[in-house]
Amino acid sequence: MMILKLLFLALISFSFGQEVIKAHIGAVRDVDLAGKFFVTCGDDGFIRVWNLRGKKILEIRSHPGQVLSVAINRRGFIASSGDDRLIKIWRLPFGKLVKTLRGHEEYVRALAFSKFGNRLASGDDMWEIRVWDATEWKPIRKLQGHTGWIYAVAFSPKGEIFASASKDSTVRIWYPDGRSVVLKGHKDYVYDVSFSPDGTKLVSVGNDGYAIVWDVEKGKAIKKFRAHNGAVYTVHYSPKGDMIATGGFDGNVKLWSTRNWRLLAILKGHKGIVTRLRFSPDGRKLVSGDDRGWVIIWNVR
Repeated sequence: MMILKLLFLALISFSFGQEVIKAHIGAVRDVDLAGKFFVTCGDDGFIRVWNLRGKKILEIRSHPGQVLSVAINRRGFIASSGDDRLIKIWRLPFGKLVKTLRGHEEYVRALAFSKFGNRLASGDDMWEIRVWDATEWKPIRKLQGHTGWIYAVAFSPKGEIFASASKDSTVRIWYPDGRSVVLKGHKDYVYDVSFSPDGTKLVSVGNDGYAIVWDVEKGKAIKKFRAHNGAVYTVHYSPKGDMIATGGFDGNVKLWSTRNWRLLAILKGHKGIVTRLRFSPDGRKLVSGDDRGWVIIWNVR
């Protein structure tokens, strides 16, 4: 039985075609993609924009300390946040600073644009989430409910619904009127969330090593499985919805089938903790970053 298990692991533990780049000094804290470009941020205070071949397009010295989160939308704006409690808005292609958003009273660890880029959600260490008009760059609503740091926010492809992941071990789904539904199932910190392309499902991952798949309408778990040995820091649905990718403390990136939630592949290459990963909009590439400053661009199709 052990021999068969080892053979199985050997078959799925292989290296996809990849580009490896040194993206930051210190940890890569976040990764986001739009079109043919992706953006990274890190402990060195920089935002960097890359093409999907790994060529650096733009570099912005954005915050004086760590840049903890970054988001890019299809309208050509980048949002960044850090340990200075500020959110800064940059305009492509030249990286011009167009707005600084104030109001958070602690580190801002989580940012996400809505599908069409007209809303921005941000979450901080004071347990607050703020929703911003991303056209006029004005505050819309302050949301409270979590009792721990907000590690991630993610918008549904359907409208202005979004989800949040928190140190309080819960996930919340937030509605445009400010209501929220609490999803309980993790036994420890929840680090990341991702909606399926049709918006009917949500997957969350956390410090307990598990991934939980939720029915968004019913607010109930439909699948829970052990994803990694140790904490799982990041998760993302593929644009086709046929698989998810996870990454975590063990340094591995894993691909899972959403048809039966079985492991499809283990992608090895990182030498440190995988901090964030995201699929490209066409689903052909997967970009992952680690706590040693490296980014790997994987060919997954």
